[in-house]
Amino acid sequence: MTAPPADTQLQVDEPTTARSLQRTRVKVSQNVAAAIAHGLRNPVYGITSAAQLLRYRVSDDPLVERNIGRIMREAERLNALVSALLEYGRPAPIRLAPGVPDDVWIDVLQSHRGALESKALLVQHSVATSHDPFNLDAEQLAQAFSNVLLNAIEAAPEGSDLRIASSIAADGSWESHLQNPGAAVAADVLAGAFEPLATTKSGHVGIGLAVAQRVMTDHGGSISLESDADSGTTVTFVLPPARGR
Repeated sequence: MTAPPADTQLQVDEPTTARSLQRTRVKVSQNVAAAIAHGLRNPVYGITSAAQLLRYRVSDDPLVERNIGRIMREAERLNALVSALLEYGRPAPIRLAPGVPDDVWIDVLQSHRGALESKALLVQHSVATSHDPFNLDAEQLAQAFSNVLLNAIEAAPEGSDLRIASSIAADGSWESHLQNPGAAVAADVLAGAFEPLATTKSGHVGIGLAVAQRVMTDHGGSISLESDADSGTTVTFVLPPARGR
């Protein structure tokens, strides 16, 4: 029997290796995020409790009251960071069931209708021609779609159009491209976009895209990001074919 050419073997193994490395990288990031969150949780609770006690004990000094208010606000921001890190680092287990991913998109768009209308944004959604179900966790997939959609809403110019184009690839996988016509993302920001705490926006935790990547990885799929000055920014979601296809 003749052995297959070496390059053929590499072509077979590379996608599997890439997915395995991606899962490992995400798992390491999750462990780090969870460790940071647990390390912050008790000190933040202590700071909040002490500030509340001071507010109760000292109620007649405007300067003290103003600074206690500042401490409380910063503690709330840290609390939000802890919650976001725990959401990423210790997520609920994924529960796969038959579902249509474009139906999830429709629900997400409906839930964010107010945010879209506030910027006069129109969404052009082209669903995949096949409505066969995929194995998915509708709740977690909706979270991934929502995180990316919110970024697109913020980036898109007022009165512009967002485009969502879904299709079934030759191998049976589902692909969906969300494109917004906003300014291009800088190359150095693009390289670390899916890292936890990666953000250029003041007041943002920077965990949304990391959560989206974790969700897609848990589904055995992927998420990628491209950006240029001509077409704006496009996020691509891929879900693997359902078993039996």
